[in-house]
Amino acid sequence: MRTPADRGPIAAPAIVTVVADPKRQTVRRPLTIVALGATAAAFVALAVLARLHPLLPGDLEITRAVQSVQLPWFRGLLEPFNALGFPPLVGVVYGCIALLVFLRGRRWAGGCCAFAGIGGAALNFITKTLVIRPRPPAELVHVERVIPGSTFPAGHVLNFTAFAGFLAYLAWMRPAPPWQRAVLVGSLVVMIALMGVARIDSGEHWTSDVAGGYLLGALWLWAVIRLYRWGERRRASSAS
Repeated sequence: MRTPADRGPIAAPAIVTVVADPKRQTVRRPLTIVALGATAAAFVALAVLARLHPLLPGDLEITRAVQSVQLPWFRGLLEPFNALGFPPLVGVVYGCIALLVFLRGRRWAGGCCAFAGIGGAALNFITKTLVIRPRPPAELVHVERVIPGSTFPAGHVLNFTAFAGFLAYLAWMRPAPPWQRAVLVGSLVVMIALMGVARIDSGEHWTSDVAGGYLLGALWLWAVIRLYRWGERRRASSAS
């Protein structure tokens, strides 16, 4: 019988190192900086206009156009999105999703999910404090709920863009067939879009409030993704 020593040295498993294409990195970085700068500039400009003007061009017309759709299925489709953003439901839903991701072994991803939700809520509070804009009046449009405080940006939209957007990023990066990833990401993107329509239909936000929520939510989503990728690189480096 041959002993392990007789069999010769055991080959160590090969370590595959993925090296990013320097040319692609060189092209991506300036485009990302330009996109981020344009998004931030658009948000700041919109915030200043919202601070100075309680009603911007297109706000009233778009709200009335959306509210003119009286189809029962349309109302039923939007109502869950309106309810989702209010406490305590929003904390329970987002918290359970983050916990589920954490318990499935994606601990850093679960922590980033929670960070996306908490940070989005903090940004919403800070921005509303700075941009004091009155809510749409019931004399102009139908208002489902009378909510005190500033209306810019739309907090539902900001939080959902960052939270669901990060889930879409995780879905796109997971090892799965392309059609499965496309379905998951596409579904989340449609839900993000419906959140904005729901907030306009409720009469609790103007279209410009919703646009501000999308812009700030996109910026916060980028920051969360950067944090997640930083943590993943550190974990991979420690493991190697």
